Amino acid sequence: MRYIHLLFYLVVLVAHAPPAQSAAGRIYVERIEFLGTDRINDDVLRREMLQFEGTYLNTVALEKSRLRLERLAYVESAKVELRPVTGKPDLVDVLITIKEAPARHYGGGGGWSESHRASVHGYFVNENLLGTGQRLSVRIEAGEFRTEAALSHTDPFAHSSGVSRTLGLALRRSDQLTADTSDLEADLITGRLQYQYRIGERQSIRYGLALHDTELIAGPLTSTQLQEWVASNGNPDMSGSSLSTDYLNPELLLGWHYDTRDQRLFPNSGTEQSLRLNIAVPGLDVGYYGVSYELSKFWPLTGGWTAKLGTRLGYGAAYGSHTSSLPPNFNWFAGGPKTVRGYRENRLGPRDSLGNPYGGNLLASAQVELLMPLPEKWKKRLRMSLFYDVGNVFSTENVNFQDDGGQILDYGFDFSDLRHSAGIAAKYVLPIGVLGLSYGIPLNADDDNPNRFGRDDIKRFQITIGVDF
Repeated sequence: MRYIHLLFYLVVLVAHAPPAQSAAGRIYVERIEFLGTDRINDDVLRREMLQFEGTYLNTVALEKSRLRLERLAYVESAKVELRPVTGKPDLVDVLITIKEAPARHYGGGGGWSESHRASVHGYFVNENLLGTGQRLSVRIEAGEFRTEAALSHTDPFAHSSGVSRTLGLALRRSDQLTADTSDLEADLITGRLQYQYRIGERQSIRYGLALHDTELIAGPLTSTQLQEWVASNGNPDMSGSSLSTDYLNPELLLGWHYDTRDQRLFPNSGTEQSLRLNIAVPGLDVGYYGVSYELSKFWPLTGGWTAKLGTRLGYGAAYGSHTSSLPPNFNWFAGGPKTVRGYRENRLGPRDSLGNPYGGNLLASAQVELLMPLPEKWKKRLRMSLFYDVGNVFSTENVNFQDDGGQILDYGFDFSDLRHSAGIAAKYVLPIGVLGLSYGIPLNADDDNPNRFGRDDIKRFQITIGVDF
């Protein structure tokens, strides 16, 4: 309707213009005015405009500008009107009425997942700090074995070329990597400086630097593999019965993001892709790199059905003579809602000396879903699907795995070790986040292996709460 409205004004303007001026060609924009704004600085809105004052009226650029304005978190809607300039038939003013959305969000809640157990969190976000369009966020989370606090500030136009800048600080303390891994105390402090450059409307490149200050502590209940990593990397130290190591690592960050989805929550069409690369700066105590790729693609089908393809791939490795393998806190895990449903979350792949999941430096998984048609009143809150999942996590580095009898275990990549499942899933939007339910049937589980180090843990019914936000 807005586009038709703009065309109507153009027809009226051309019809009332003198013949000579109509033949001359173009109508120009004299002024652009923003109406209805109380908490947004004028320059914040103008930098989203692709239509400029003093240039000819371009309805395509004007519509793209409106969409850019409405993508701002603190703008609910933008309505465009054209106003003829009195006595100047070849000039118009562009009036844009802004309806502001709340810029400040705060609250708290809880969540639950099989891998991280129960957690509570509190947050505060200001999407339009002091009317500048800058973003400030604070988040605190506490769980059964992990606490975390994070602070970040983003200036979306730190440079005139449209490059945004984010400064972040995060502190994390944990007793285990996940609920099922062997004990490993970890204290991590991370500072981050990251820039983002937009390429068109749908994709961006990110680059920056992170600084990690890490301390890992292996106690009496820590597995042999974790103890060996702590003893061989960084700056190891023995205190009583606990072995610890600490290291300071600058890390180079590079990423690419592409998003054409029609909406962020419960999309029906479009594609989201992300590629991330992180490399520890060479020459320091611990050297490693990691690369990951994620894909979500949606296709509308007939009868209200939608097809979805999801993929998660990850690989990391150590480099240099001072690092034995990828730091254990950078390992990937598989099994559960995000990889292969029907298998206990994070329990697939390599097992350490205590029979607990160790994770791996190689992750490969894919999820294919058929999203069911639902009545209109349920579409924004509920999504149901039939799914087929495949994936696993592997260890391709020099990590020594043995079973209880001392037999060497090989957790390297093999297509026959990919686990498959099929089932039904649902997601429902709650005030604290998203409730996820799934019932998966493992298709090639090795759940009766007499050797516990090769036995799959089955969990057909799985539930998560709040972890999608």
